[in-house]
Amino acid sequence: MDISGLKTRFGFLQSGTCPQCGAPLYHPKTCPHVHGCFECGYTSIATKSQEERLREIQLQNRKDEALNYLRNTSCFGSPKVFNYNFGNYSPIDEKEAQVRNKALNMADKLAKGIKNDPMHIFLQGGTGRGKTHIAMAMMYEVLHESDYSKAVKKRVGDKYEYKQTPLAVTFVNWSRFMTLKQESIRDDDKASQFTLINTSLQTADIAIIDDLGKESNNDWYFQTFDELMEIREDQHIIITTNLEGEDLIKRYGDRSMSRLRKHARGNFISFAGIQDHRMLKEGK
Repeated sequence: MDISGLKTRFGFLQSGTCPQCGAPLYHPKTCPHVHGCFECGYTSIATKSQEERLREIQLQNRKDEALNYLRNTSCFGSPKVFNYNFGNYSPIDEKEAQVRNKALNMADKLAKGIKNDPMHIFLQGGTGRGKTHIAMAMMYEVLHESDYSKAVKKRVGDKYEYKQTPLAVTFVNWSRFMTLKQESIRDDDKASQFTLINTSLQTADIAIIDDLGKESNNDWYFQTFDELMEIREDQHIIITTNLEGEDLIKRYGDRSMSRLRKHARGNFISFAGIQDHRMLKEGK
């Protein structure tokens, strides 16, 4: 085997001619931007084009805006929820692996239809089964797969063009949100916070409603949910709940459930058969 064959065998590919001595240039297979000459020692690092750097900067800016929107307009039950993703979701059995894979497929479908195809996604099962983790992971997957953006039609001069704008996503723990609504009646700071979150819940591109049904049994709460469903009827929603279908209807009424079912066909993930992770951690 000649020297070129040896270099290829050990992970180098030829990438041109050395400008100093005329011998072949090589680069490591795993690092195509670094080139070197084995004869005279010449090395160079290929710089990214101005266009590539601009795309990377624009992507990072959209990512920062999308994540800041999520942080500032969400109502988490616990701060750790913000860190839930598919990377730190570790299935302990085949059932959990199936849930993860189904959620990934739904998230990818949502990302592809972010502009035109509303999806209402239900995650249903007992407490401690990982519904909140999966819901948040789906949101991050959608953000990543959509490059943290959506195409918006804007008028430029005498014509229309599509511009990429940051994707707006929000997460609301329903019980905490309703508590905040009560507190906002007598507290101006709470009122400002509630208004911000409530507005984002109505207008965000994707809204997660977590732990629906955990709040107190109260007509005022049911009315709030009904009003929200009227607004978000044709927008993306991901809902986690311990309640089953008939219990949801009894609690929130046919009208709200009809609106939720409108874009929910095939978008149901059951956590039945999955163990309570909180109980497992306690060794019970």
